[in-house]
Amino acid sequence: MQSFSEGVDYIKLFKILYFAQRDHLAKYGKVIVDDSFRALKHGPVPTYTYKGLQIAEGKPLEGDFKDFLKDFEVREKKVFAKSQPNMDYISGADRRSLDASIERYKDIEPYDLSDLSHDSAWQEAIQRMQDDPQKNFITIIDMARAGNASKEMVDYIRDKQLIKVALA
Repeated sequence: MQSFSEGVDYIKLFKILYFAQRDHLAKYGKVIVDDSFRALKHGPVPTYTYKGLQIAEGKPLEGDFKDFLKDFEVREKKVFAKSQPNMDYISGADRRSLDASIERYKDIEPYDLSDLSHDSAWQEAIQRMQDDPQKNFITIIDMARAGNASKEMVDYIRDKQLIKVALA
């Protein structure tokens, strides 16, 4: 958010996070943001992040978001950083992916970003919603495919997911 001294609106923030996550999955086979994305009207939305921002706005939602909310504030549907991020908690590859996404998309209008985010992963989730409205989660495999991940990378991600489920 340091790149947006005048704040960043929700749509732009969410799409920059989505594109960074999608491209990072395709390239490295892992997520940057430990958040699930849902397919909504204006494109992918990070579920936990959105709920936290709604709480920051003062909406009475449940959940403990105290740690999540301490480093930023929300004013008029824009997010502002309150402190410098601690970059010790992010890998060089994660940072490069986030920086590349910010640089590529920061000057694009939010609703244009929304249109760009209606990729194959979003479309897959929208299609699943026709059967069940609760099936609007965008899977990380669909996200990686939308980012042009190779078959080998998709297989790697799938194997990691299967191991995660087996160990849960």
